[in-house]
Amino acid sequence: MSSAPIVIFDSGIGGLTVVHAVRQILPLENIIYLGDTARVPYGTKSATTIERYALQAGEALKKFNPKLMIVACNTASAYGLDLLRAQSDFPVLGVIDAGAKAAEAHGGPIAILGTRATVASNAYPRVLHQLNTSLETVSLPCPLLVSLAEEGWWEDPITETICRRYMSDIPPHIKTVILGCTHYPVLLPIFKRLRPDLIWVDSGTPLSYEVQSILTQKDDLSTSLKPGILRLLVTDESSRLQELASKFLGEAAPSLELINL
Repeated sequence: MSSAPIVIFDSGIGGLTVVHAVRQILPLENIIYLGDTARVPYGTKSATTIERYALQAGEALKKFNPKLMIVACNTASAYGLDLLRAQSDFPVLGVIDAGAKAAEAHGGPIAILGTRATVASNAYPRVLHQLNTSLETVSLPCPLLVSLAEEGWWEDPITETICRRYMSDIPPHIKTVILGCTHYPVLLPIFKRLRPDLIWVDSGTPLSYEVQSILTQKDDLSTSLKPGILRLLVTDESSRLQELASKFLGEAAPSLELINL
C-alpha cells in the first residue's frame, strides 16, 4: 500500500493549502485532490446537504484505493467526518482536531474564524473544551472570505477592508486565532498586517505531521525515490481555475481533470 495515494477533498480549491502542507512534510507521497468547485462554498449549505456532498466526494475518491483520506474542509469535517469514517476501511482525518490541538498548545483565549456552517456546528469549541475545560473561546463567522479567496483577491484593497471589518469583532483580550477554513491561510498576510499581536493557527502543517505519524505507525510511508505524483480533480472548470490552483499550491499545478459526482 505504500504507493497508494493520499486522497484529499474540499468544497473548492482552498484545500490546496492543505495539499501544499502535506507535500512539504511528505514529498514522496502520491496525492489525489478533489475540489468540488461546482458546489463551492459548502459553508452556506444545510447540514443534510453538507453530509450528502461529503459522502459523494468520499465515494468518488475511494475508487482510487487510498491509504488515507483528508477532509480538507472545516465545514465537511464538522458535519461529514463521522459518516465517512464509518464507511471507510482506511484512516479518515479532518482538519478540526489538528487545528484545535495546535491552538490549545499556544494558549487562550482563542477565537475561531470560519464559515457560518462551521461556526454553527460548534465543532471547534467542543474539541477545545475537551482539551482544556477552562479555555475561553469565541467563534466568528466570516462568510465573504471564501469567495474572495477563490477569486484570487488576496491583496486587494476590498479584501483588506472586509478583513478589517471581521477583525474588529475579535475581542481585545484574545491571544490565539484559528483559521477555521482552509481558504483562509492565503489571506494570512492581511490578517497578520491588521493584527500582528495575535497568534494565527493554520491546521495544514500540524495535520500533515499527524498524517506522517499515522503512516509511519502503519509502515505505509511511500518508499519511492521520486517526488510523489499530484492529480487535481474538479467538478467544474473556469478560465482562471488553473492559475488559481497554482497560487494556492505555491507551485505549478498539474492539468485539472473534470469529473462528475
